[in-house]
Amino acid sequence: MKNQTTFRPPYLFLMVLINLHLTSGCKKEDQWVDAVVLDYGSPAVDGCGFVLEIDGNIFFPVNLEESCQIDKKEIRLQYSLFKEMQTCGFPHSGIEYQKISVRDIRDR
Repeated sequence: MKNQTTFRPPYLFLMVLINLHLTSGCKKEDQWVDAVVLDYGSPAVDGCGFVLEIDGNIFFPVNLEESCQIDKKEIRLQYSLFKEMQTCGFPHSGIEYQKISVRDIRDR
């Protein structure tokens, strides 16, 4: 019987790749994520001000509400990444954090 369908692994692999591509459309920054506000010291004395720790990475928020500027405050937020980096500390210290814009924020 020649009309039987044969199993074709390359097509299966292609279908898996297409499925992964379609289901990975949501970026992390489009979702609500847990974060911790950290006080990295006053910029007046070479600190960085308030930063956010998200999944073990440190980010510099360009618009963190004053009511959320509390060290070790646990929050949930949505954000947008900037390509620019924020330099902290002495000039040429090499300490840089990626800038983010907080789109929405709430207590955890």
